[in-house]
Amino acid sequence: MVSVQIEGLSGPALGWAIESIEGPASPPAGQLLLAFCAPPVDDVQCERLIAKYAVWVEPGHIDNWLADTKRDPFQRVAGDTRAIAVCRAVLLKLSGNTVSVPAELV
Repeated sequence: MVSVQIEGLSGPALGWAIESIEGPASPPAGQLLLAFCAPPVDDVQCERLIAKYAVWVEPGHIDNWLADTKRDPFQRVAGDTRAIAVCRAVLLKLSGNTVSVPAELV
């Protein structure tokens, strides 16, 4: 396990970090979900996180997307996609500035 800054999380590492907090996402009907494949966060999971943690999210001017759970302009986190920004905001709220993820995913 390695410690990674929230701002640097994306791809499988971000999916793994969210899954470690929220539990595994349910696969679509008829599809297998392999334990070693942390799925990327999709729009359905993103909407669930927004509702559960009251995440504020909007398009940014410099960054593509900004998200925040405290409505504090100094606590906003950026992401290339809406889902990445939302996941980073949730992780910041629940885990702080860093999170431990398997080294293979970084």
